[in-house]
Amino acid sequence: MNGFLVIDKNTGMTSYDVIRRLKKLHPFNKIGYIGTLDRNATGILPVAFNNGVKLIPFLENSEKTYRATFLLGVTTDTLDIEGKVLSSVDVKEFKRDILARELNKFKGKIVQQIPAYSSKKVNRKPLYKLARKGIAVEPHLKEVEIFSIKFLDYNHPYLDVEVTCSKGTYIRALSQEFGANLGCGSTLYSLKRTKHGEFTEDMAVNIEHFKIEEDVLHYAMSLEAILKTLRETVVETALEKFLKHGMPIPLSGDTKEWQNGEYTKLLNKKGNLIGIGMADTFSKTIKIKRLINI
Repeated sequence: MNGFLVIDKNTGMTSYDVIRRLKKLHPFNKIGYIGTLDRNATGILPVAFNNGVKLIPFLENSEKTYRATFLLGVTTDTLDIEGKVLSSVDVKEFKRDILARELNKFKGKIVQQIPAYSSKKVNRKPLYKLARKGIAVEPHLKEVEIFSIKFLDYNHPYLDVEVTCSKGTYIRALSQEFGANLGCGSTLYSLKRTKHGEFTEDMAVNIEHFKIEEDVLHYAMSLEAILKTLRETVVETALEKFLKHGMPIPLSGDTKEWQNGEYTKLLNKKGNLIGIGMADTFSKTIKIKRLINI
């Protein structure tokens, strides 16, 4: 069995806690998730298992959407509500248009400082382990992109927002910087991921629904159901051996309809996914990028 599970993670558990729970129900050969969610975050956690793990590189860079609540007037060492409070001030209520305008300033490419309490590794050690030991590390910066950031609701001092962003964006850091710009500070109160690329909220199954092995089988998505936006190419049986030996096969159909570098799902005559290919319009071939053993 190969495929994906779209898990709705609960607060209070790590992303790897989800993997541990699933491994107790079924003897996967390989299993892994896409996009770490913090312990206090909830929402979509795509989990790939067995040959599904081979598709992770084609999915992990997808944009993500979050619903978040910022608590204005409070700052913590972890930048979220679970951390040690560093400051807490009484904040007067802001006008909604001011908050919306300040949020909109983050739209586009921005540079974030990676939180000290994060899984980012320095010298092969996660930053959060160094932070817990009081070891100071030079701040690390990274460029991310905010595709959209929307004002949803405001019940002072709680501000609800929706953020669609690139891989690696820290919503905690976004909250912290937003509060700093307002002059009152802010910490992330709650966070839910509602979309991860093609995986949407309505596809997710709460982790508590997984009690026995049959639950894993029931909710599993096939490999063929993944990467829906890619063109499908049916490979003739005689050409499968070329792919298995790393050799290209001819582009199908009108070659003018292909874009150079375009990815395509390669299916056998039975409709099973056998790999991911990439179009080379110069040689008019499809080159194998990832072979799926069936």
